[in-house]
Amino acid sequence: MSTFHRQPRGWDVVGGLLQSAWRHKRLVAAAVLLGALLGYGWASRQPTLYEGVSRVRMADPCGHAPIDGPICDPDWYLGSQAQLMSSSAVLQRAVKLSGSSISAETLGQHLEVDVAQDPTRRLGREIGVIATQVVDSTAKGAAQLANAVTLAYQQVAIQQERKIIQGQRRHMLSHLETRLATIDAELAGRPNNGELRRQRDALAAQLSQIEAQLTPIVAATTVMSRARREVAAVPEQPIQPRPGRAITMAIGMLLGLLVSVALAWWLTRRHGPTSRSSAPEQGPEMPSPA
Repeated sequence: MSTFHRQPRGWDVVGGLLQSAWRHKRLVAAAVLLGALLGYGWASRQPTLYEGVSRVRMADPCGHAPIDGPICDPDWYLGSQAQLMSSSAVLQRAVKLSGSSISAETLGQHLEVDVAQDPTRRLGREIGVIATQVVDSTAKGAAQLANAVTLAYQQVAIQQERKIIQGQRRHMLSHLETRLATIDAELAGRPNNGELRRQRDALAAQLSQIEAQLTPIVAATTVMSRARREVAAVPEQPIQPRPGRAITMAIGMLLGLLVSVALAWWLTRRHGPTSRSSAPEQGPEMPSPA
């Protein structure tokens, strides 16, 4: 019977690759060196960025007085406050507070706002956390900008809350206040008119009563007085570049090695087989004649 003497196909391929790489070892060495240089250059060109994180722990907007409306919905309230934190009014104020030369538009591009609701919230307590993340080229600058954003947000939010309070008060008391001003004007011309004085006293009492009823609403609206701001610490390590230069160089060397070995294999096949591979393949042994 005839027998075959053939190496496994996989070993032929590996051996051929090794032979090709050795035959073109200068090309492989140059490609590996070039990959290392490219990896180092890419890592060196990556800007160094630090991240400052400041948080605001949000109080229950309803306080201890349950109020109907969307303000008492935690999802709606936290979402609206997150939008306010990244608004142009907050960003412009944050730039002024930080003393940085960065523009409000650039600050918005470097800003990320995350919302985390507290599932175990209780009425009158915290309902969630709004985290502000700001990146900057320096660790101190990142912390300053993050703190400036949360501080500016609190200031703008307090201003908006005051406007809401004033609007609620004007809406509920405008009619009575207008009537009271009319009576005061009439009393200026008729100071001894008893009927006008009784009407004025009744209106003044009614105004005082409504003011007392508005107190829980006012307390519930000023949420920022119960929110807690956590100051950002100066970050110790940059977030970019994440891989070190050594890792980037190693990746570049590996890519250079793979590309050069493939190129060496292609060149070898193009210029013909090597001396070893050109040996004729042994065929089956023919039995000797008897």
